[in-house]
Amino acid sequence: MYFNNQIPNQPKQMSCKNCSSTLVNYSLFCNQCGAKIVNDRITIKNISADAFQNIFGWDNRFFLTFRKLITAPQILIGEYLNGTRKKYINPFTFLGIGSAIAIFVFNFFADDFLALQVDSNKQTIEMTSKIMSSRFGSDFDVESFKKDQLKLITKMNTLTLKYFNILVLLLIPIYTFIAKLVYRKPYNYAEHLVINSFIQGITFWAMTFIFVISIYTSPTIYLLSIFFSIFFYTYAYGKLYNLTIAESILKIFLFIAILLGTIIALFILSFVFGYIFAALFS
Repeated sequence: MYFNNQIPNQPKQMSCKNCSSTLVNYSLFCNQCGAKIVNDRITIKNISADAFQNIFGWDNRFFLTFRKLITAPQILIGEYLNGTRKKYINPFTFLGIGSAIAIFVFNFFADDFLALQVDSNKQTIEMTSKIMSSRFGSDFDVESFKKDQLKLITKMNTLTLKYFNILVLLLIPIYTFIAKLVYRKPYNYAEHLVINSFIQGITFWAMTFIFVISIYTSPTIYLLSIFFSIFFYTYAYGKLYNLTIAESILKIFLFIAILLGTIIALFILSFVFGYIFAALFS
């Protein structure tokens, strides 16, 4: 008599197509990488549905990250730093998307961007020219000073547009270093880098949105982007560290003071090195 040694209805063994881990048939998700198990053939209907869900779905990683950063930054950042990373978009990807959108919009409206920067700095130039005029008297040429300052601002902002992505890469480590000094433990430099990438990603979206509004309304509205940047930085770190309003304000003032000191120091160093370089090779 012959016996069939096979166990009837035993599930087939198969491998995950993403990480090659062994799966049991009828599994919906891989228990190793979490990928969805797909056995159906590709059709126009299912790829259209997947694309729509991935791009516009309210629960997709980008929108979930964006929404949580606005409503509960301490929860998102805390979960991400503690290892919950599958459901959130990578912070550097989030920062990259925000900066890419900003670069595209600013360059698309390049003339408006430059005009906006000039208009927003006219009052500062006017105040500076009055101070210089009162100090140096009739020897000081006010009109030439204003003209030169406007040319300098236009040139600087043209370079900003051209090298925006490089500036982002340079400023993020500086912001992170200052944040580490101001807010300190329990987070290390790398963790503060993640926090700042999330925060700056939101800031770029806000800057872009406010910029577009200011084009069609008033240039002074663009100044709101500065206030939003300061507010959101204070809000996100305040929530993360569970600070009081007074503590948050003191921290952000210290942050701004160190940032301004760093910018002034870098400006002086660049001027000194430029002078030395010019003296050596002139």
